[in-house]
Amino acid sequence: MPRLATVSKTSLDRATAYEARRMEILHQAAFVFAEDGYHQTSVSTLAARLGVSKPVLYYYAKNKADILFQCVKVARVALQEAIDEATRGKMRGLEKIRRFFTAYAKIMCTDFGRCIALLDRKALSPAAHKRDALARRELEEAVHAMIREGQSDKSIVACDPVLTARALFGAFNGIPRWFHADGKLRAQDVADSYMDLFVSGIGRR
Repeated sequence: MPRLATVSKTSLDRATAYEARRMEILHQAAFVFAEDGYHQTSVSTLAARLGVSKPVLYYYAKNKADILFQCVKVARVALQEAIDEATRGKMRGLEKIRRFFTAYAKIMCTDFGRCIALLDRKALSPAAHKRDALARRELEEAVHAMIREGQSDKSIVACDPVLTARALFGAFNGIPRWFHADGKLRAQDVADSYMDLFVSGIGRR
């Protein structure tokens, strides 16, 4: 029994170390892809920027496309968690919209968020592109539902949920194009300002 426990603990430690290193590499890769562009970054260049060898990269991913997919997946998981957090609370529709897009703005200001926002979808493999499209559609439909809920509880004025959602996503997806973490504005400041602008237009006075 003690021997089995030791082996189990060792395996767990290795898995934990592997996952920590994988996330570190993905984080750095997301930054490079966002800054330099996916197509403009070769595996050799990426390895050099990350300070590792190509075999090390291939230890954590099948190829460059797989690295990108894993980066996108990290961002998508965070976005799904933001949707879950916003929709599970007992709030009016407008408050759910504010909570979600505040979290959305913060995610878009991370390297993973910037990577997904600035990504050329054609860079994904057909299978990955299909999964990403499905995830985006589910995210949009969740926002449509929150807008309709806000219209039902009178916290949001009559408007087209689809067009309103597109306007919101369009505005927030543009943040990574100009936001800098070392700038004067914090992600929270940007989120609050953007939502104040939208709420003044769709919130009932």
